[in-house]
Amino acid sequence: MSEATPFVLSRCFTQLISRKVTFVQTPLAPPDAKIKQIFGIYNLLPHNTAIIVKADLPLMGSLGGALVGLPDTAVKEHLRAAPLEELLRDAINEVLNIASAAITNEGRAVFVKMVTDPTYIDGAAGKVYLKPDHRSYFNVQIDGYQGGKFNILSQFVPSHS
Repeated sequence: MSEATPFVLSRCFTQLISRKVTFVQTPLAPPDAKIKQIFGIYNLLPHNTAIIVKADLPLMGSLGGALVGLPDTAVKEHLRAAPLEELLRDAINEVLNIASAAITNEGRAVFVKMVTDPTYIDGAAGKVYLKPDHRSYFNVQIDGYQGGKFNILSQFVPSHS
């Protein structure tokens, strides 16, 4: 599978929220922290395979909050609400939808849904979540906002040369 690059991801998110966003790839899986996660589920066309973005909720909240003009302090406040408030939930959905253009260089990723509980990851995406063929790990920083971890999990896709 052709891997998403830190440059393409950084450019995509920087253009989206009009703030500097920096993705730095790390070689190893980050240790499981007690930070709440959010999962973006994608269908990769024409291969009809799954891709999952697993990211820290505070990171996605920052991206969504910056998109709708909320300052960092307000984002942190909105993230304390359970369930996630509509404004931030919709903004995070939009961020994940637009991310589909940057998370793969192979085919076209189509955003399917966002979940905050991995028990709702089913079908092909469920298999990828449990045993991904490929993993990309990134540390993300956002100018003026809280950053975090952004991971891309995917199935093997044969290369067409």
